Amino acid sequence: MNTKAKIESALGKIKADIILRGGLVVNVLTKEILKSDVVITTGYISHVGKDTADFEGRKTRIIDLEGKIICPGLIESHIHVESSMLSITQFSRAVIPHGTTTCVIDPHELANVVGVQGLEVFLEQAKKSPIRFLVEAPSCVPSLPGFETSGAELNSAAITKLMEREDIFALAEMMNYPGVLFTDKEVLAKIDAAKNVGKLIEGHAPLLKGKELQAYIAAGISSDHEASSVEEIIEKLRLGMKIQLREGSFAKDLSNVVQELKEMEIDTRNIMIASDDRNPVDLFDKGHLDYSFRLAVNAGMDPMTVLQMLTINPATHLGLDNEIGSIAPGKIADVIIVDNLRDFNVITTIIEGQIQFEEGELKLKFKDDKYPKFVVNTMTNLEIPQLADIMFMVPEKEKVKVRTIGLNEHSLLTNSLVSELKVVEKFIVPDLENDVLPVIVMNRHTSEQFIGKGFVKGLGIKNGAIASTVAHDCHQLICIGTDYNMMIEAIWELKSSNGGLVVITEEENTVLPLEFAGIMSVKRYEDVIADYKRLKEALEKLTPKISDAFMALAFVALPVIPHLKLTDQGLMDVDKFELTDVITE
Repeated sequence: MNTKAKIESALGKIKADIILRGGLVVNVLTKEILKSDVVITTGYISHVGKDTADFEGRKTRIIDLEGKIICPGLIESHIHVESSMLSITQFSRAVIPHGTTTCVIDPHELANVVGVQGLEVFLEQAKKSPIRFLVEAPSCVPSLPGFETSGAELNSAAITKLMEREDIFALAEMMNYPGVLFTDKEVLAKIDAAKNVGKLIEGHAPLLKGKELQAYIAAGISSDHEASSVEEIIEKLRLGMKIQLREGSFAKDLSNVVQELKEMEIDTRNIMIASDDRNPVDLFDKGHLDYSFRLAVNAGMDPMTVLQMLTINPATHLGLDNEIGSIAPGKIADVIIVDNLRDFNVITTIIEGQIQFEEGELKLKFKDDKYPKFVVNTMTNLEIPQLADIMFMVPEKEKVKVRTIGLNEHSLLTNSLVSELKVVEKFIVPDLENDVLPVIVMNRHTSEQFIGKGFVKGLGIKNGAIASTVAHDCHQLICIGTDYNMMIEAIWELKSSNGGLVVITEEENTVLPLEFAGIMSVKRYEDVIADYKRLKEALEKLTPKISDAFMALAFVALPVIPHLKLTDQGLMDVDKFELTDVITE
């Protein structure tokens, strides 16, 4: 709609397509709730007020909303769609009923497997979705060069080309914060590529503080979603960073900090709420950003403040507050209707003036996606190992001390522990009683057989194995088990299914195939839910100790989050940013 049409629509000279009448409008600009109508014309909001008879035409649809709440559409400020295991199309089907109208996505999971070609697949799917997908260029593919094997590499030249594209919105989270601090030429070239075209640079800096944090911010990095304590949040806010409070399927920082933030009475305009990673069952059972809203409100935060964090705050951060994030004349008509500001059940979702969800039904009929061969055949380089390849052989000793990755519930941070394990016939054996189990990360991207080996504590498996090709961020095959033969069996299953998740027990093998780059399904949302629930039932019997063992396992392989991680190149001391020996004194 051009400027002339917007003016004439606001004057009632062009009649409305939709009038939302008699509801209560949430004004996130002033933190008020006002009884008002909302007039929508040709995809835009043309009027907000009580007397809207002048805007009615013969084709105007009047929707009576007496007692209902009208809110701006919800904005996801940071998510990896790949974590939902759904394509862009199926993810859209999943979240539109929950009021999501805009999504900022960082497809670095896909890019780590299949590079720019994979991004093109996402971009094509995004264009067909009613959701406004703001696709960022992954800044760290691989996340830590030289310490893991990725399926692709996006160097500064590739990033420069991506930054020049109109369909690339920003430079995604700069996870390689050591590269920033050490002024690595490639890292700085990527940052400058974004700066040169005036695009946003998103951040990722867990536990970074002091002068190192200030240096990171001085580089031009605008945000962070890794802050997990109030102290960390406050330091970053005071230095000008935007904070994305994370509430994902595994990392749950929101409820931990809400009460303290409320008591501090700080200005929250630079705080947003983001998902980062959300699995398909959580989307189905709990919801998306509507769930995060309920969680924050139930934890004691003012509903209007929470809604600002999900609408106008991210819109302002993204530089789009003149288009989305609030209900005002001239803004794009991204509007949701909810029952109240506590239960926050979404009744209707309107995106760009089109009703996309109403009365429990998606209005748009989504077409099934077609996939090029290169994204559904990414396991051909994986070589099935021999037992000796995944076991630790040591000189004649009865016991050895090993560095052990300690898992923490609902946190991506791992502990660096030391365990004492027995040696039988020169091989280190698991300690089932103390929950210290072998873990391997195998290269599946190139023809070289790289296998990183280590030990993990905290999964609680007593008899079985689990394996996955979802292993952040390079998405190699990761496997853990109580028995090396079961681990080999798990690897066979994933090779046969072209990637996915598998649970191995003495009774049965349960597989969730993820053929799309080994990290997403090619099936419809409903089928993925059914498959995932079957897998989860098998998993809960095997690993009752931790809520989401696969999500925990996936981040064991991410060498940019403290403290101890494992890649196909070996055990990584993240604090020192160096590979380290498993066996220690």
